[in-house]
Amino acid sequence: MGGMIMEEMNMWALCMTAVVVSFLGFAVENLWICLTKGYMDNRNMCLPFLVGYGMAMSGLLILLGTPQNPCFLGLPLPLEYERLHRPLYFMGAMLCVCAGEVALGKFVERTCHFYWWDYSKIPLHITRYTSLPTSTLFACAITVFMDHVLAPLYGYFLSWDSESLRAAAIVMTLLLTGDFLYNACLMYQRQGMIRRWRVDMPRFGLDRNCTRC
Repeated sequence: MGGMIMEEMNMWALCMTAVVVSFLGFAVENLWICLTKGYMDNRNMCLPFLVGYGMAMSGLLILLGTPQNPCFLGLPLPLEYERLHRPLYFMGAMLCVCAGEVALGKFVERTCHFYWWDYSKIPLHITRYTSLPTSTLFACAITVFMDHVLAPLYGYFLSWDSESLRAAAIVMTLLLTGDFLYNACLMYQRQGMIRRWRVDMPRFGLDRNCTRC
């Protein structure tokens, strides 16, 4: 899949892959806050999906390809640099994470007038919205996922019959988009986070000073 041109990809299979990634983003964020702050919550959404993760996966696929076949804006890297493909991909993913976090954090700060997250207490932070340690962890996770999980997951959805795949992709895309837009409007109106439920798990809280909340 890594070297596949975007026009050759099945849009509906890619949409369903992004849906799964959106759910994984929701689960991983809740696991993180459970371990560091001792609770789980709705992550500002109604549904258990964070569509930003799915959008980021799709954007990285277009921008960087995959670690096996990295590219830049659809243009493959020269074969003579094959040994550097994965390191270059990792560096590209890290730069994208840094830029994306700063852009999203600043946008929310200026439109909704609150800090969605704050890495100021983390060493080597770059503004309050990104840091070298967190960007490195994100880049590692992205590289592993794009290298080993993306192709099997995409292939699984390709195995569905075309009508079922299209119907599922349309329904899920509409649900996730509607959920995101609805809660984004609420965040703007209320100038704060939208917390609908929270489950406290104090025995799991490892770091009460963690600022990803």
